[in-house]
Amino acid sequence: MARPSKCKIIDICLEHNTFICNSNIDEDIILSPEELQAVKLKDIDDCGCIDWAEKMWVSKSTFANIYNKAHKKIAKALIQWYNIKFKC
Repeated sequence: MARPSKCKIIDICLEHNTFICNSNIDEDIILSPEELQAVKLKDIDDCGCIDWAEKMWVSKSTFANIYNKAHKKIAKALIQWYNIKFKC
């Protein structure tokens, strides 16, 4: 049986919910708020690794899993010309 999910702290507000790359591909890559927050904290805010996890109220390993999943999705979207949608 899977563990219940914990509350995570998300402080991102988006004006747009889609990044369109003008391709003919109908499939979209969907980023969750947690994934977007993880990328923001690590790549843009550039705080220490303990701070990343603490700011989202998750363990360091959970943060790393969220971050790695987001990076795989972003890489796939950029390399294969998928649109990116942000789940709100």
